[in-house]
Amino acid sequence: MTIDTKDQLQLHHARQKQLSKSAVYTQDFLRHINADTDYEHSNCPTCGQAADQPLFIKNNGQYCYCSRCNHIYLSNPLNQDQLIEFYAGYPTSSLDWHRKENDFYSKIYNKGLDLIGGPNNYGRLLDIGCSSGYFLKIANERGYDPYGLEPNRLEASYATDQGLNILGRTIDDLPDHSDFSVVTLWDVLEHISHPILYLKRLRSLLSPSGLVFVQVPTSDSLAARIMRETCNMFDGIEHLTLFSAHSLDIAFDSAGYTLVSRHSVISESHALSNFLSYQRDPYLSIPEAPFSAQFLSPDLIEESGLGYKIQAVYKIKL
Repeated sequence: MTIDTKDQLQLHHARQKQLSKSAVYTQDFLRHINADTDYEHSNCPTCGQAADQPLFIKNNGQYCYCSRCNHIYLSNPLNQDQLIEFYAGYPTSSLDWHRKENDFYSKIYNKGLDLIGGPNNYGRLLDIGCSSGYFLKIANERGYDPYGLEPNRLEASYATDQGLNILGRTIDDLPDHSDFSVVTLWDVLEHISHPILYLKRLRSLLSPSGLVFVQVPTSDSLAARIMRETCNMFDGIEHLTLFSAHSLDIAFDSAGYTLVSRHSVISESHALSNFLSYQRDPYLSIPEAPFSAQFLSPDLIEESGLGYKIQAVYKIKL
């Protein structure tokens, strides 16, 4: 059963003010970028193949498609210093979403915990990029001993004030052999420039039987395939790498993991219907004659592996 927000139009209208603020910030930030010195070059982050199929440019970012592993990535990402500078001044945060859309986040977080599994997997859980700590609260209610990492000072402070255990900003603040039963990455891995190296580092934080859970926007998505640069998945700055199920398996396999379970979530059927109705803004439109077809069934989209995001669980290879 799909867990899309019941009223997607209302959701996008509620977010519009903040998204408009973010768009203004992004354009102002890009005006100060030096095209000769502030960008890097990247091959496919999962298999190393050189860029061979440019797709489109958005916010100066050139997205390319890797035919070898069905992966989409920025071939000209901002360098690390500029990315950190971009994040430091970013005007919106997940804290706002959690406050206003807690019903949706409760459902999506519980669906992820269901995928991780039951009582045998309870124990110490580390959520990387935990934001306001809403997921940590739900994990605690489900029986875990939860801890978080959060680079944003405002969000980390909010989570700490809620009585949650925030251990630092990034995994560099943690000692090796931290012995977590589960490490969760909710919409984090797409922001990592070298995902395989990052996943290898996570192994040192896990117990021998530990699990890694990820949720990532996916290049398998029907919305991404049809809407291309119109799709919110592509921002040209933050989303450095968009995994398919295949390329996600490649990355985890290269880092020493094997797949446990996976499913597709969030259909984006609202935006797809509007886009196919020739609406200028598919997220905010109300078509007089909405496009309708069987393949836009939210449940069918997710069951076919074409949802907006992938949730997956991996374990360390024996």
